Amino acid sequence: MCWRYDVFRGTEMKKEEETPERLLDELTKALEKAPDDPDLLYRRAAVLQQLGRYGDAANDLIRLLEKEPDHEAAQQRLALLEEILKFTNLDIFSDPNTHHDPWME
Repeated sequence: MCWRYDVFRGTEMKKEEETPERLLDELTKALEKAPDDPDLLYRRAAVLQQLGRYGDAANDLIRLLEKEPDHEAAQQRLALLEEILKFTNLDIFSDPNTHHDPWME
């Protein structure tokens, strides 16, 4: 998987233990000791995204960007998550304009 290199880098887990859930636990423990570490926040956001916990991932990225507003990778991942959240929370029955076409408003 392409995300493995980015999020598992620097962890002390054996290959068979490399599950997103296990890594999430390890990153959360590490963040208890260093709550504003940008690398840990970014890596946990990537794992949360992999687990489908988009809101939690976005929260970590927002927290990271409050400390480091120029973190380009976090900005890009947050933009992606915002798009995902926008469409996963879209209620197609309340608005027939599912493509948000301006001429249908």
